[in-house]
Amino acid sequence: MKCNFRIIEAYYPGGFRINRVLEIFQWKGGKSFLWQGICIAFSVLYIAGLHLSNDGLWFQGDSPRHAANGLFWWDFLTSFSLNPLQFSLSYYARYPVIHPTGYPPLFYLIEGAVFFIFGASPFIAKGLVLAFALLAGFYAAAWLRRWIAKEAGWGGALLILQPEVIQWANAIMLNVPAMALGLATIYHARRWIESPSSRHIYPTAIYALLGILTYVHNIVMLFVVLALIIFKKQWMILWDRRVLIVSFIGMIVLLPWAIVIFKWAPVQLTWVATPIGILEKMPTWTYYLKQMKTLCTIPLVILAILGVAVGLFDSRWRKEVKWAVIWFIVGYFFLSYIMVREGRYALHLIPPVVFLCCIGLFSLMSWNAVCVKKVFSRLIFSGMAVLVLFHFSAAAQVKVPYVKGFKDVVTFLDKMAPEKIIFYDGIYDGVFTFYLRSGDPKFKKGVVLGNKLLYASSIFRERKLIEKVTSVEDVVEVFRNKCGSEWLVIEGQLTPDKVTAAKFLRQALSRPEFKFVKSFPVITPIGATQLDVYRFLAPFENPSELEIPFPSLGKGTSFRIKPIEKSSQGFKY
Repeated sequence: MKCNFRIIEAYYPGGFRINRVLEIFQWKGGKSFLWQGICIAFSVLYIAGLHLSNDGLWFQGDSPRHAANGLFWWDFLTSFSLNPLQFSLSYYARYPVIHPTGYPPLFYLIEGAVFFIFGASPFIAKGLVLAFALLAGFYAAAWLRRWIAKEAGWGGALLILQPEVIQWANAIMLNVPAMALGLATIYHARRWIESPSSRHIYPTAIYALLGILTYVHNIVMLFVVLALIIFKKQWMILWDRRVLIVSFIGMIVLLPWAIVIFKWAPVQLTWVATPIGILEKMPTWTYYLKQMKTLCTIPLVILAILGVAVGLFDSRWRKEVKWAVIWFIVGYFFLSYIMVREGRYALHLIPPVVFLCCIGLFSLMSWNAVCVKKVFSRLIFSGMAVLVLFHFSAAAQVKVPYVKGFKDVVTFLDKMAPEKIIFYDGIYDGVFTFYLRSGDPKFKKGVVLGNKLLYASSIFRERKLIEKVTSVEDVVEVFRNKCGSEWLVIEGQLTPDKVTAAKFLRQALSRPEFKFVKSFPVITPIGATQLDVYRFLAPFENPSELEIPFPSLGKGTSFRIKPIEKSSQGFKY
């Protein structure tokens, strides 16, 4: 966009101000941060629009728990409860979908506030995840513009358009927020390392703390920062008074949560370190390399490899390549050391790959500029434009799993059984429970799970399995005396069920005490099935307390809990 600013100043007294405003909108040969930012924002809207009908609850069982935890934390804070343990157990007794001790609370606190403003909806929670993706895109652009070239700022959109980012930005999960906060940490850490007297120590510390309070895996960013300090031979800055102060404050803030995790999330702790015997096996260290073909597009990986090669021979890019490679290697070894490995954990590795890709593209365009005697800036913008447009096209081919049909069942039960306790048994109990809770601000409904009433396990369906019924007659007796619900929702078996209690339950449904009401088709990532609604016709008791086992906390651990209630005076538990 070109404009004669002197003419505007001559004919309009406020011309200088218009001059400054119009200058912001100048194209500047593709170097404009405004237009790059618009492209990044559009890329987020684009991947959201491609999966607009996806509610983000598809990853069982974490997604619905991440959504429900936002509701729980907001309810807990606004209750001003002085007994968090009793409040949590009582809340779980009514809506057994929350998992407040498994993950740090930062994302949930933001999510709860957003729910309060806009209403409790999974689409609102997914929108929050997409907002973090936008933050990651902006920080990637800031890194590229500052240390590679202003034209490279378009690479912020490349980060958003990677297959794994697209998938997890359309899920209510913590991986994308963790990636965004980790990227922000490293950006400010680099500025601090390069200028130790600067104030970037503070945003570095803040983003690092926020990242760990979002997702424990983000502690890897501290190791990356330490490695970069050693690489720059700046280890003396670690003894700076400001570093010691912010480190002490950070430990004080994290200590309470560390205590909670050690006491109430022992299963997750067992996943932290891989046993020595497994560490010696090659697949442990090659897992994430094999995942790169799904984490990023092939052209991006090829250009990143070219970028690494360029760093070996071209002194112009050597420094930048070292920064990105150190980030990637430290992150890679940290993730490989953790026993549980999934592609989503490696989102932290994508930003340095994007940076290396841009270096590879720039070096390629530099060579072309010499060969064809073209202006380098035009060639580099053309190369970035082609690469970004390719990724927009490739993004449309990325398949994101989804669930569908659960909301219809909840709507039906709202009409047929308002303010009733519902029994549910099936793999996707979290999705059903979240939808029921999001439509129950007064806590008049509730859910009893088959995997608490009839059997219990730890994390996985067959781990530390405890079966509480041994026959069909036992199932009927439990419904008479311990369930407190006349409405049942039974999920079709998506996989062969090895839990005997679940088989007895389905056999019991053919008895005269149970009446089939209606069936609803549902779609899940592992297949299509149905939710069958039944009604228990025999007389039954409404127990004031439920006995809920927690095998993950140790053999025989259980609590007798009264489900939480809510009135005009507040919560009662």
